[in-house]
Amino acid sequence: MGLSVTGRLSLKRVSAAFAVLLSLSAVPAFAQDTGALPVAQHNRQKIVVLDGTLAPSKHDDTRANAYFTIRNDDDSDHLLKGITSPACSTITAHHTNQEQTQATNDLFSHLALPHNSDMIFPVSGYHLLCGGVQQGLQIGQKVPFTFEFLDGDSITIGFTVEAAK
Repeated sequence: MGLSVTGRLSLKRVSAAFAVLLSLSAVPAFAQDTGALPVAQHNRQKIVVLDGTLAPSKHDDTRANAYFTIRNDDDSDHLLKGITSPACSTITAHHTNQEQTQATNDLFSHLALPHNSDMIFPVSGYHLLCGGVQQGLQIGQKVPFTFEFLDGDSITIGFTVEAAK
């Protein structure tokens, strides 16, 4: 049983509309409007991530260093189980002045966030290392990073690209 001419035209329109929507969704997520990503965001457990910056490496254009503060305003401890970003194929922890081990590399995949505390990941201490950067980062660009917690909640904020440090 075949479709009528009208039915075939409607099917072609639906297919064309689907193809347009699919091509729009293929745009890299970190090429978003800089105003579309929050610079700080609370989740329902009173955890906030703020002051996120991303600086390309001076030594390797496929890597970038990220710095941020994470604050737990809750009366309960929470567990960060991972951080992701479409700009990074890998995310590990790094400390410029200390030996790297598997345990330190995996810091952000099982980080306990003590209740009523701030944890700062600065230039001079442990910070996030974004590996596999495949697109040039532009100063002022906002790059989304998603922080995922054990309970299934998450926070996505924009890290502002700064000059290499």
